[in-house]
Amino acid sequence: MSSKTTNTLLHQIERVRHDLNKMALTVDLSSPDIINRSQELDHLLNEYKTITN
Repeated sequence: MSSKTTNTLLHQIERVRHDLNKMALTVDLSSPDIINRSQELDHLLNEYKTITN
């Protein structure tokens, strides 16, 4: 993933978090879609941690 500004990354984290919350209302939490989206959120959070340390 290319270098991002902190604000852009925070926006992406919030968007994915929001999507996950919406998905959790209609899809089984162990579904591949939830797992993939959760992994995407993990990746974004790790990237945020890396650039803010």
